[in-house]
Amino acid sequence: MPENYLAPFQSKRLNQIVIPGSHDAGIYGIDKENVKTQKLNIDEQATAGVRFFDMRIATSKSGIGPSATYEQRSYHLDGKLVTDNSHSVRRHLPGGDKNVKSHQNVSLFGGWGADSLGEMLSQAKNFVDTHPTEFLIMKFSKCFNLENVVAKCLEVLQDSQFKSRTICNLNETKVKKLAGHVITLFDPKELAKLKIDYTSGNYDGCLKFKELFDKKSNVPRAYERNYDGLQYFGKFSSTDKIAKNTSRQSAMMVAGAACDPNAMGMMYWTTTGMFGSIEQRNKDMWKGPNRQALKDTWATGLSTSIQAQMGRDFPNVARTGNNTPVFGSRRKWKFFIPNIVMMDFASPRKCSTISRLNDVTDSEIQTLVDSGMLT
Repeated sequence: MPENYLAPFQSKRLNQIVIPGSHDAGIYGIDKENVKTQKLNIDEQATAGVRFFDMRIATSKSGIGPSATYEQRSYHLDGKLVTDNSHSVRRHLPGGDKNVKSHQNVSLFGGWGADSLGEMLSQAKNFVDTHPTEFLIMKFSKCFNLENVVAKCLEVLQDSQFKSRTICNLNETKVKKLAGHVITLFDPKELAKLKIDYTSGNYDGCLKFKELFDKKSNVPRAYERNYDGLQYFGKFSSTDKIAKNTSRQSAMMVAGAACDPNAMGMMYWTTTGMFGSIEQRNKDMWKGPNRQALKDTWATGLSTSIQAQMGRDFPNVARTGNNTPVFGSRRKWKFFIPNIVMMDFASPRKCSTISRLNDVTDSEIQTLVDSGMLT
């Protein structure tokens, strides 16, 4: 697929387009089959078509004593199983970088990605610098030593980092404003601990993300028009069963129809588990029937959303002479869609499948226009 495939969408808002996402984007360059989730590095994933990256960063320690070194890298393991080795409980750090507050151990069940955070950020920066119509979104969640992660983003990305000195609702921001930048998103609760927000001069590139799915109530959280970052509805299935993931994601996308139409939808086409080969399961997910299931699951979310909006926003619609309802201007039509499709082992072929869903969105609207339901 074209490296600059967002070029035709510059006048659209972010919540009007569909983009591929990379799950556990930094876990490549290793051999552990129950840990590895990608084959391509960040630059290669971006070139393949990925525009949203799931980043989980911790501090890896190498060596012992005075020769010890510490490096920020992607890790893959349930956060509850990660061991945090705090240096603050010791009288002194036995060696290495004295500024490192702690390092993490991901045990035999987990693993580390090949590149450092600095290397991955450099790859992202180089991509947007050479592809001015494209943007990359890097969502940092479940990170350790977040203050160091934020500092590294500022250090490496510099002017390529998307910044806004005022509140910026990314959902409703046009692609052309985001183009040529790396957008960095962080957990708002963690940013609050660091006392970082958009009013902080050097930290105005630290935008937030808000998960609209509420696992306790299963009712979408409220969408905020004045939100400094990205708001999305979706949930990782946490299963290694293809059928179970398909069922859960389908239900999730249907539930998304209850969201504000401006919310971003996030669909996971992944079967990551603690045991077995993630890559082998992933291959099965992209075979004929399951590939079609992805499209059907995505389309179900779109169709349900359109129907929900008709009932929600136009309960008493005007009708034409032949009793056909008229739902208003096509230019004003907006509905919840699965905007981001997350995957393991990103590739040009998979990204192409996902990016072509942009045509399906326009086709669905055109079908309504042709039937006279939209004017």
